[in-house]
Amino acid sequence: MAKARTTKATSRGRSKKVSLPARRERRVNRGLPPGVCRVDQQSTRTYGFVVRVGHRRSAGVWRPKFTAYFGDFGYGGRKQALAAAVRWLRILDKTGKPPAKK
Repeated sequence: MAKARTTKATSRGRSKKVSLPARRERRVNRGLPPGVCRVDQQSTRTYGFVVRVGHRRSAGVWRPKFTAYFGDFGYGGRKQALAAAVRWLRILDKTGKPPAKK
């Protein structure tokens, strides 16, 4: 694990040491299409892929316009769930409407 970085910040002419978080290598969801995210949450036994595409403003906050979840158990495994998510994403891209899920 990398060491925490330190930098000096000035406020009213005084210098303070500020501790920044250590730099980490970004490796989450590498190799997945844009909009597709892997979820592995052991505490709630949630394993699958989430697709979030487009954005809309709702109550002053930006939220995804289209969202779908493809669980490993419901689709027969990790590869099949990813294939279903990519298929859903392609249909949404072509038609502009979310396709009906199985």
